[in-house]
Amino acid sequence: MSTDSTWVTPVENSVEALEHGMRFVDGVELDLRLSADGELMLWHDELFAGKSPKKERSPELLQSQEIRKMGVDRFDDLLKSSEFTKLWQSSSKTVNIELKVPHPVAKISDHANHLATMISKIENSLDDLDLPKRSTMIYGFSPKISEAVKISQTKLPNTQLSPHLRSWGKGKMKRLIGSPNFISNTVSGLVRDRRRKGMPVVGMALHYLHGWERFVHPGAPVSLTGKGLNRLFSISQEMGLHVWPAPLKLEPIMLEAGITLISDFIDPTIYTLPNGEIRWPRPASQPLDQEWKNRLNNADELERPDLLVEAENSLPMWHEMSDNPRNKSIISDAQKWNWSGSPDSWTNDLQEGRPWGCARIIGHRGSGENH
Repeated sequence: MSTDSTWVTPVENSVEALEHGMRFVDGVELDLRLSADGELMLWHDELFAGKSPKKERSPELLQSQEIRKMGVDRFDDLLKSSEFTKLWQSSSKTVNIELKVPHPVAKISDHANHLATMISKIENSLDDLDLPKRSTMIYGFSPKISEAVKISQTKLPNTQLSPHLRSWGKGKMKRLIGSPNFISNTVSGLVRDRRRKGMPVVGMALHYLHGWERFVHPGAPVSLTGKGLNRLFSISQEMGLHVWPAPLKLEPIMLEAGITLISDFIDPTIYTLPNGEIRWPRPASQPLDQEWKNRLNNADELERPDLLVEAENSLPMWHEMSDNPRNKSIISDAQKWNWSGSPDSWTNDLQEGRPWGCARIIGHRGSGENH
């Protein structure tokens, strides 16, 4: 893997990190929590670090001004960034918004209404942006997401992440407690459930598709290659598959399988993947044409940094492409990934963004998790 070590990752979920991720890849994922005074805050963890009582470290029990003093940005701060919002409005980029539920110490047990309040606040904040229909995805691990969507009556695309993990505790303990949920839900079951609920995307852990864990489910397993991939295509059709983590060594395989990667590798100095291939970080928002694919594939390692900059400056963004190349790109993807329907249905409303079933690279917490 070829890198230049001079780049420093911005603080996760900060405006700086989200601006960088929005520029460098196909979009970003961000985490939101609701402060005690009703502000949407860009923060992941259920508690702030420290040794004081948990009640004093719960974001949901703190005023937004207190939280901002800890270096945490508000969602509204992000929306003041014209660089970020212009890209969001363009139909080229995607923003995934993960809603977090409180730690039990906050004593907010009605998660459905809590999440519904967050969704309504998000919609109100986005009203004036006139965003394309396929530019925003709201999701969370809470099984109350569906109920919250009904309460809020939101029109924003949404889904539930799997497996269901509780909202507090260390990562290993969360995964251990989430194991029964993982075992009891197959990929086909998740797709059926999300489709029944009108959700255009399935958000799931990589273990469903790769590694020994996928064999714990009954029936023939799905995978990223071979017969298992064909089974995945027949199950998912045009449903989006948003998957985390996304190791660099699996990045080309996952993209080829039509999977959207929630990636922690948003370093602009990564020019070469572990398999030796050149890395192109915007497969959805600035797709390569055949000429550029050939040039990049034939470039030696020393040429790659300059050539990637040249490609970035030469190729049109998705929203700048004319109808014919956009249609050809989507039809090619749909045929490769075995979508149902017809070219007319696949290419409908492309001005609203690429279909959810297209592969993207999304920056996890903006520019990657880093704490």
